[in-house]
Amino acid sequence: MRQISLLICCISLITFSSLSLAKPLASKDKINKVSDYFMSQVVQAEYDSAYSLMSAYIGVSPEQFEERGKKISHDMKMLEARQGKPLSFALLKQESVGEHFYKISYLLKYPSAALVWELNYYQPQEGWNLVDISFNTNINALFE
Repeated sequence: MRQISLLICCISLITFSSLSLAKPLASKDKINKVSDYFMSQVVQAEYDSAYSLMSAYIGVSPEQFEERGKKISHDMKMLEARQGKPLSFALLKQESVGEHFYKISYLLKYPSAALVWELNYYQPQEGWNLVDISFNTNINALFE
């Protein structure tokens, strides 16, 4: 029983220490500006720079985020080889769950395809931390 308590304590410390390393964003307005800049870098195919920018705000393991960024960069370059360069991006929606979670969704436009990008933020106390960046091709979900 004591080992389980110790394990839970260690996991909590690791989780909260990674949150404390993140540079929180002070407001939703700042989140919007940083997220728009991230998407402008994605449109320019500057994936590594885009993820490097966002790593300052990540509230989870920076190492995992960087690894995921490398994989996404590779995947996006493969997509670019098939679809061409992105044309532009458009803000789709901004959603909040109280003052705890905030999600921004964008459409990344290609000549014959589109990707939905979602950036999720969490506010533990004061200041917002990035939790996750993901993309998908499920445009049908936009109509629900």
